[in-house]
Amino acid sequence: MEMSKINFSTSTDCDQRVQKLQQQVSVMRKEIKNLRQHADSAVREQRKSLAALQSVVASMKEDGLLKDVKADSLPTGRTVTSQALEKGVIQTAPIGFIESCFSSKNGTPRQPTICSLSRAVLKINKSIFNNPEHSLIGLDQYSHVWIIFVFHKNGHVSCKAKVKPPRLNGVKTGVFSTRTPHRPNAIGLTLAKLEIIKGDTVYLSGIDMIQGTPVLDIKPYIPDYDSPKGRRNQLDTEN
Repeated sequence: MEMSKINFSTSTDCDQRVQKLQQQVSVMRKEIKNLRQHADSAVREQRKSLAALQSVVASMKEDGLLKDVKADSLPTGRTVTSQALEKGVIQTAPIGFIESCFSSKNGTPRQPTICSLSRAVLKINKSIFNNPEHSLIGLDQYSHVWIIFVFHKNGHVSCKAKVKPPRLNGVKTGVFSTRTPHRPNAIGLTLAKLEIIKGDTVYLSGIDMIQGTPVLDIKPYIPDYDSPKGRRNQLDTEN
């Protein structure tokens, strides 16, 4: 009887120690995860600052100002980022990549409204936010969203001031009066229907983007502001 009590007591002590160790391991894992997130955030900030510094230095060289500037007096960090923004120089990083029903440019609609049944998925990259699902809070209140993306399959980076859009049947017109992907900056804008949001993932329809399209930003479509007709009706009501 005494022996069984001793064995039971020993077994209970072992279980408690194991549970305690498991708790400690769980806490350590959380701490390591937090450290990794902070390190990733610091790396991203450093890369942005370095890219901005390189842009400022290049600009100063072009302006002939660098010869009078010592290396140790060059602005760094957030000051560089601010100066780069003032010059219109930005460092972009995709917030995610489109998973589309269209695998290539061939057969993809030229405009989003042409095929309402087309589907796409966008998952927010964890390298942008530690908690990417937080960035989507409130977006489900809107029926449509603007997607700002990169024309990553242009094939070349050059562009012309005049182009021949398909809708004009070969007639040339200014590039800024068209929606050609061959632009000075290969940035596209499209309107998509917001189907549902699940965690860090956005489900879209009525899209005209192909598989792997890098997305730079998402903005809600607000009819009162984005639709000239809606804005005009609002002004008439206010007056």
